[in-house]
Amino acid sequence: MRACRVAGLISRRTTRVAAVALAGLAVLLTSCGTQTNHVALPVKAGHVQAAGAKAVAPTKRAQVVAAYEGYWHATSAALASRDPAKAGAIMAGYVPGGAIPALVSGLKTIWRRDEIGYGSPVFHILKVAITGRTTAAVHDCVDLSHTGFQNQQTGQVVGGFGQSHDFMITTLVRRNGRWLVTGAIPVEQSCAY
Repeated sequence: MRACRVAGLISRRTTRVAAVALAGLAVLLTSCGTQTNHVALPVKAGHVQAAGAKAVAPTKRAQVVAAYEGYWHATSAALASRDPAKAGAIMAGYVPGGAIPALVSGLKTIWRRDEIGYGSPVFHILKVAITGRTTAAVHDCVDLSHTGFQNQQTGQVVGGFGQSHDFMITTLVRRNGRWLVTGAIPVEQSCAY
């Protein structure tokens, strides 16, 4: 598949929606790192294992969902890195290698405009379709209404993404034991969940 498809840039909709797949994804982690609330965590118990307990491998569905959500997080971390080499390394575990140059190129455009992401998308996964052992699709009514870009120096909002819910189908392929995102397609369809 072409690298631009992996970046989620295939769509006949406006550039606002096309940017959702790349930049909207990038917004997620940038907002997570700015929280200052601290919560006391419970003390970890020593190395304890219940007698007869066996480790349970995650289901294929859980693996696909983790890869899909991880892609959003990784894209946000890549955007926040503001460094092409770091961004490429971050994305390496979430997309096929051939897609990384297109993703990094899109991030460079954002960095040149001195923009950063804000907000966090909210996932509303409706369906995970797994075909055979190596292909899957996640159908999500992702809420991007509180995400966008702002100027890093002034804080002025320079663009928002999506409506309260955008229907998106994201395709994945399994390679070398990992699910990798190969495309994100906004669909002209109402979201009901």
